[in-house]
Amino acid sequence: MSTQGPTADAPYAGVEHSEASGWVAAVLLGGVMLVLLGAVHAGTGLVALLRPEVLAGGRADLLLPVGLTALAWCHLVIGAVAVTAGVGLVRGLRWARVTAILLAGAAALVNFAFLAIYPVWAVTAITMTVIVIYAVAAHGAEVAGAYGRS
Repeated sequence: MSTQGPTADAPYAGVEHSEASGWVAAVLLGGVMLVLLGAVHAGTGLVALLRPEVLAGGRADLLLPVGLTALAWCHLVIGAVAVTAGVGLVRGLRWARVTAILLAGAAALVNFAFLAIYPVWAVTAITMTVIVIYAVAAHGAEVAGAYGRS
């Protein structure tokens, strides 16, 4: 029988002291939101490629004078990058932190452009991106520290 593992006297014998703050939860939430956002973008891109009549004539036509096929491919690429960065962010990888900050900044700019069309959602999304940018920039290394790397 091994003496390793928790006992009645020391239930967390293998856990060391952590310097992580509560902002790690915001970083992890940002990673999960990136994965979900990437899935939405990929789905939108697939719909735009496979059934363009569903999206044609929508509010986006009022803002962007770009063809639906080009938008579809942009959505697919952004979706793939966002899913990959979200998974990397949850794993605490440095390149994923940089990518997440860049994607969140781009999302804030895009939502600023849609401010006149979707005011409540745009303000909500901009607020969420600011929180994620702060959490990832200031506390992203704490997630990596939990995995034993920085």
